[in-house]
Amino acid sequence: MSVVIKSAATIMLARDASEGIEVLLLKRNKALKFAAGLWVFPGGKIEMDEIEKGKDAIGAAKLAAVRETKEEANVDIAMDSLLFFSHWTTPVVEPRRYATWFFFADVSGQDLTVQVDDSEIKKHLWINPQKALDKVQAGELAMMPPTYISLQRIRKCQTVVAATQLLSEIEPIYILPVLQLKDGKMVCMYEGDAGFTTGNADERGPRHRLIANMMNGDFKFEYSNCDQIVPVNANMHL
Repeated sequence: MSVVIKSAATIMLARDASEGIEVLLLKRNKALKFAAGLWVFPGGKIEMDEIEKGKDAIGAAKLAAVRETKEEANVDIAMDSLLFFSHWTTPVVEPRRYATWFFFADVSGQDLTVQVDDSEIKKHLWINPQKALDKVQAGELAMMPPTYISLQRIRKCQTVVAATQLLSEIEPIYILPVLQLKDGKMVCMYEGDAGFTTGNADERGPRHRLIANMMNGDFKFEYSNCDQIVPVNANMHL
């Protein structure tokens, strides 16, 4: 039986702080069936009424992203502030699949008091993207590849304006990874990788992949010999 792909939306909220740009991460309840215990951006499933109210797919996604951010973090976001920068579809092999719109929003200067629901979301954290990536590598934060890749894209930005400009310069990327479990790690292969079509990570040729162990922070991004393909992290790998 085929798995139904549910539509979803999420927002990478960012603000300027004394030590540079910060983004909001939320920790999901360990009891949840999807992304249990992982750190994510605010977001969730697009509801039927949002599909009906939205002028198009991206409009429905913005409605959902704004609603979910209010529900999960008690933060109000204006729809017209959302910048669409990527779209991720869960790999075919996963039992729960989502087609998720990723947005970016500048909340600098706003008097925000984040309040999580203490149900689906247990904790929140404002953190610099590079510091978040460092904590992932140290095994202190656990997150899914799309969150990790999104943080990589803006890790060198010192201000929200710079991050907004950087994300605006490249056309939004649509990503459907191909996965293979190899040596205890998940190899996430993206378009252009030699194994993307066959699903075989040992195929010789170009590399465009993330090799990840989400729970202990062992993440490695590889990109070589596929210069015609824009890397999913916009060449901001470590």
